[in-house]
Amino acid sequence: MEKQYFCDELNNVISCFHDRIMSCCSGQIGPVYYEAYKGEKIDWDAFKKIKTDAFKLLNEKDIDKSPCQGCFFLRDKKQTDIVSPVFNMINISHWTHCNCGCIYCARMLDSKGKIDTKSRKSDYYDIVPLIKQLYKQELLDRKNLVAVIQGGDISVLKEFEPMVKEFLKNGVKEFHILTNNIIYQPVIKKLMDMDKVQLFTSLDCASPDIFYKLKRVDKFKDCVNNLRKYAKGHQNPRIMVKYIVVEHLNDNIEEIDKFIDLMQDIGIKTVEFTIDNKWAMFTNLEEKPLPLHYGELYLHFKKACEEKNIIMNVWPKTEYIINKYALKCI
Repeated sequence: MEKQYFCDELNNVISCFHDRIMSCCSGQIGPVYYEAYKGEKIDWDAFKKIKTDAFKLLNEKDIDKSPCQGCFFLRDKKQTDIVSPVFNMINISHWTHCNCGCIYCARMLDSKGKIDTKSRKSDYYDIVPLIKQLYKQELLDRKNLVAVIQGGDISVLKEFEPMVKEFLKNGVKEFHILTNNIIYQPVIKKLMDMDKVQLFTSLDCASPDIFYKLKRVDKFKDCVNNLRKYAKGHQNPRIMVKYIVVEHLNDNIEEIDKFIDLMQDIGIKTVEFTIDNKWAMFTNLEEKPLPLHYGELYLHFKKACEEKNIIMNVWPKTEYIINKYALKCI
């Protein structure tokens, strides 16, 4: 019998970037629903057919024709797998402006490294009308949808609160909000008190000087204070703080230990270990080796979390890279 493949990302996720609407997020491959979208009218029949056609290619005979070929998200198809007519996760990343300038940011080329503190709309398209169209076409799950808002910083995005209201009006299950956390957002605290949001932010260190080198703004104290505000009143706040390892800056055990201690002090229960996009997306690791001590840092981070009773999360691609290129040597 011919081998069949399946992808939960392709089945469940739609990602709205500034330059396209596609299935996958975080730099993965996959079918594109709309190239260079600028807010124009969409041919929804053609749009829906792209997903159906993509699944038709996920078999041993046709996989070489698939845009998903070689993706680590692919898995063997189970008898219970069914292609869904709706998406239960939407990634919104149509925004390229930010009030800091993280040196590892995957959007640096799009924002041209500019630090922008003014409230403004996207340079590309408004997201709220697109959300309304997706709901009208019954493409978004009205009971189990997770709305992920990311890309640049939401505190200077004029559409942030209107899009939150639009999702709430349509029965969104919860939000995953990614922000640099420089500016406190009362609406996030309100969602947190409603148990409707998980907040994600990258602090990456526990030292103001390293923070400045990583993010090019002197806002370490603001970020820490805002974390305390969001966590206040919650025994187990739904906040995940990332530690993105950047070579020659925070890639050492001392900074990791200080970071874990700070998280314990604030009351953060979940952290994430990940690596710079330089290694995760933009480098051919077969040609240029990943720093081997990243494996040691990963293991130390894991141990430190266990000792402090903190949950450690790892992005699947980071885990894949660490296991393949660093841990194999330990």
